[in-house]
Amino acid sequence: MANLYQVILLAWDVKRVAEFYRDIVGLNVTYPAPDSDLENENWVALDAGSSTLAIHGGGDIRGSGSVLLSFKVDDLEFTYWDLKKRGVEIQRPREVSPGVRAAKARDPEGNTLSFEQVTAR
Repeated sequence: MANLYQVILLAWDVKRVAEFYRDIVGLNVTYPAPDSDLENENWVALDAGSSTLAIHGGGDIRGSGSVLLSFKVDDLEFTYWDLKKRGVEIQRPREVSPGVRAAKARDPEGNTLSFEQVTAR
């Protein structure tokens, strides 16, 4: 059985996208060093819990739309208002399936994000 350990987002502007996931979403940079200047980086890795989210400036850029990153949150209302305050365009939270409420947004390069709160089913 294979285990998903990493998601790689191909980006035109690695610094901008990595800073979004670090400063807005709240993921910690694991490569390069957390306090590094990301200006000339072509690869940035962020701790996403049980996996790594990597931002990569190489390879084929196919555009956004084929990936949806889901982030599990404890308090969707707080997350919604916090992201709005930070300037993120985000949809109002809504029930997407029994016991799951979600709010969708996009990162700076148009990748779709879903912030989700799951209650006991």
